[in-house]
Parts: sequence; C-alpha cells; structure tokens
Amino acid sequence: MSDRNGSLTPPSQRPLDQAVKAIVVDALRAGVGASLPTNSHYLHALGASAGTVQRAMKLLIDQKALAVTSRGHLGRTLDSLDIGAAWHLASLAPLRLLFPPGGPVEIDVLTESLAGELVVLGVPHTIHHQRGGARRIAAIAAGDYDLAVVSAGTLDHAARLLETAPTRILAPGTYYAPHRLVSVTRTGAPEPGPGARVAIDHDSPDHVQLTRSAYPPGHEYVYVPCKFPSVPEAVLRNQVDVGIWHLSHTVIPLDLAGLTCTDLEDLPMATPWRDLSAAALVGWPQRGELSAVLTAVSLPTLAQAQQHQLKLEP
Repeated sequence: MSDRNGSLTPPSQRPLDQAVKAIVVDALRAGVGASLPTNSHYLHALGASAGTVQRAMKLLIDQKALAVTSRGHLGRTLDSLDIGAAWHLASLAPLRLLFPPGGPVEIDVLTESLAGELVVLGVPHTIHHQRGGARRIAAIAAGDYDLAVVSAGTLDHAARLLETAPTRILAPGTYYAPHRLVSVTRTGAPEPGPGARVAIDHDSPDHVQLTRSAYPPGHEYVYVPCKFPSVPEAVLRNQVDVGIWHLSHTVIPLDLAGLTCTDLEDLPMATPWRDLSAAALVGWPQRGELSAVLTAVSLPTLAQAQQHQLKLEP
C-alpha cells in the first residue's frame, strides 16, 4: 500500500493491521472465556471504520487464531485462542527473555524448558543472560526486556517496583533445589569464626539474605563484596574465607581443587532456603500479551524436567 506521494505505508500503520494487532493484544491479555471490547471501542481507539474492524476479526477467525461468540452490543466472548497464530498475524515483536547465567542445573534446565515451551506455543523469542536478580528486575521495570526469571525471594524483595507485572511462581526448589546451596571453605581450614572474611554479593538480594542468615551480623564477621558465581575462586585466592554458593558445573571438582562444600541446611544458623527457592517468571507490565503466554506455560513440565536432570547429578 502507498500514500498519495507514492511512498510505502509501513504495515504497522495500515488500518487493517492496526485493528488485527489491537484485537490480538486484547485477546491475549484477557484470555479464553473473557469478553473482548465492542466494535465501538476499536472505532474510537483506532479511528478505524466498522468494516476494517469486521475484516480484522474475520481474518483472525478464518486463520483459526481465535474463535468468538457474538454478544451483540456487549461485544464478544473469546472461546479459543491459538497464541502462536495470533502472534504471527498481529506481527508482534519477539519476547526478550532474561535468564540468570548458566551453570546451576536448575537454571540450565529452566532456560531450555521455557524456551522449548515457547517454541511449542509458536511465540518467537530471544534469550539473554544477566547476573544479579536485582539487575534483572530493574531491566524488566525499565522495559529493556519482556520476561525475566528470578527467585521468589528476589521477586518479593522487588514487589513494590513491579506491582502490576504479570507473574507466575513455580514450585519450591525450582530455582534453588534442595541441597544445592552450599557454604564453600578451604579444605582443612578452621570453622569460620570472629574476623572471618565472608563473601557477599550485593547485586543478589538472595545472596545477601542467605549470607546474613548463615553468618549473621553481630558475630564479628567481615563481609567482603564478591560476585555470587565467583565465590569458589575468591576462596581459593584467599580473598575470602567462606562464601555461600549455588552448586554449578565446574571443569575441576571443588574437592580436587582443595575446597569443601557444606550443605547450607547443615549449618547451625537457620536458613531461609524454602522461602527463596521457587523460580518466578516476571513480565514487563507494558506487554499485556504476556498474560496468555504465562498462563499457557506448563509449570509441571518445567519442574519435571528439572527433577529428571537433578537425579542424574552426582
């Protein structure tokens, strides 16, 4: 299509394409069983003609992207929705996914499984990684990414920042599986006591909480800033005496490197493991279409894939 000067009109600015996109976003936001806005709504919101809105709806129905039941002046009830087909017809942008760095089994399986779920749904996406749960939350709040994976503890810590964000929380143990959080020390070193240097990652609300729980303030510990994944290296380099770590794949087993891992649940101080341990999916509030995606993702499938892989771990 071209304008009076002969230049091409971008597809996103064509009335029919605008109407299709608006209907699809509303359908994805509302979900099956909900009511869609009336034609009058789209006429006023888009400045489109009644014929354009009707053609957009007919296109979506003919392509089996959705099925509706007309309720006259009350609008339409959404009876079914093919997320991938609707996404394609509306030319919606791919989802920008933000995951923690790989290494821990739980995170690796979660990344692979969630991406696989989106492939099955037909939702295009890109995958990115960023260290620090607080940083991932900030990136979602800023709209730099559309969907992030954090722990339930991090999500709770940032609840006020993302009050209207679409979220889904998995089962406990899907971010930190039982017995996968450990305290790392040099083999043969004395028990950390007063004056011991304790690694702490201020970019991770979880690491701060876990560290202060296992090695509380008031016991004369010295907190040393350290990236969460680098705790074993910092202990080996004698930069710290102890640090909390999430078990990850390493080229050399830690015991052969002269390090000892103690299950966090075996430490004398109480640890808030269970409250932090669930994985949470949190979306950018400005992308209403995320609601249907989060609803369609099979959380039991993700958890089962994790459990299967964890059983294979030594």
